[in-house]
Amino acid sequence: MTQQFEGDFKLKSITLTPVAKGSEYAGSAIDIKELIAEVNLKESVLSTSLYCSVVMQDIGQNLIEKLPIMGQEKIRMVVSTYKTTYTLEFVVYSVDGRTMMEKNQVYILHCCSREALVNETYRIVERLDGVKAHEFITDKLDIITQKKLNFDETLHKFDMYVPNWRFFDTCAWFRPRTVASAHKDSVGYLFWEGFEQYNFKSVDTLFNQTPYPANNVKYAYVQANATISDTQRRIKKYASPKAFNVFNDARAGGFAHDACYVDINTRSYRIFRTTADDFWDDSVHLGDLKPYRTDAPVNFALGSGRMVYRPTTVNTFGKWEDLEEKGELTEDEWVDQKNKMYEKALYRFYFMEYNKLDIAIPGDLDLRAGSIINVSIPSPNVENGNVKEDKRMSGRYLVNSVHHTLNRDKLNTKVTLTRDSYGGTSLPDSEATRRQVNLGNK
Repeated sequence: MTQQFEGDFKLKSITLTPVAKGSEYAGSAIDIKELIAEVNLKESVLSTSLYCSVVMQDIGQNLIEKLPIMGQEKIRMVVSTYKTTYTLEFVVYSVDGRTMMEKNQVYILHCCSREALVNETYRIVERLDGVKAHEFITDKLDIITQKKLNFDETLHKFDMYVPNWRFFDTCAWFRPRTVASAHKDSVGYLFWEGFEQYNFKSVDTLFNQTPYPANNVKYAYVQANATISDTQRRIKKYASPKAFNVFNDARAGGFAHDACYVDINTRSYRIFRTTADDFWDDSVHLGDLKPYRTDAPVNFALGSGRMVYRPTTVNTFGKWEDLEEKGELTEDEWVDQKNKMYEKALYRFYFMEYNKLDIAIPGDLDLRAGSIINVSIPSPNVENGNVKEDKRMSGRYLVNSVHHTLNRDKLNTKVTLTRDSYGGTSLPDSEATRRQVNLGNK
């Protein structure tokens, strides 16, 4: 079959290499393509590793006992799309779902990237003295993988002690505490593994990307028999799994909260209130309508939905005496400033998943977690026979995760999309107001 369009693919090969000592098959790559019922691949900006599951339909061979399959076997697959060939390697970390009927048995091989297992053996006990986050991650990543790091240069230097943490846990610790050199007023990074590389990227940089596959191309939901234009890619199915809940958001401190920073060395503390609105204008957003309002009958930013307690023992965002940007700030004022920056990052991550959309599209292995796509969702309202676009649901989204399902002749892709705001065009004020719970009217 000539590969001409999105959704075409070919599973060229898939092999399993046993590692059990004493096995006659140890070290030999075994072709398991004919035993494959289904392969699932998942990549996510919230996951430090790639994951894969292989559904085996083993008829008469009993590989699970013959090889045997005991963990750390290597799975290698070569997949060709209409424009790219990928070679993907995983290791088996568990087997479950085993069912048997006469000579036929089905079981699932759960796999991850090799780096995920290496991370379980690699802990860091180290003093960091004036080290930037991207420098630390780049240096340590070479120990566990040959993959390179795609990163945004970070601004501040860290003075801290890494207390026997796993490497990926340390990378995750940096995410809400790191400022990009290119976005000095905004906080927040994401760290994840992709097919070709690891990524440590500022949320602002991700939100500023040119959409995939091109700026003028939209993923559009249309009827199955409708014609797709050159500037559209088909959405076969969509669902909005998360709508707003202002009660939960307020109690979680998503709109406003009090932060109590405790210095365990001096037994002193400082309390200050932060709100989402304090930080909104400093960051890049995917839509132009906030997920909250300060002019609604109840302004949640005026009160505190939650009190949080945090230690101040780490020089997050750098030491005061080494900072060029400290300006006229005193050291105590800088402590307050950097604590507010951390709270700012938490607001950012909270709202980043505020607006979710799940879509099913024709299989596309070239779509990556961390990409931006344009989405067009039709409105139920039809005017003069013309279908209008739902302005709240449509617009730019971050690809949070990509889940590919493939067998010998079929590829499907499910995508979880997220964003921190609504639409690409402002909603009428009356419509936006209706999304708020009017607690002022009894």
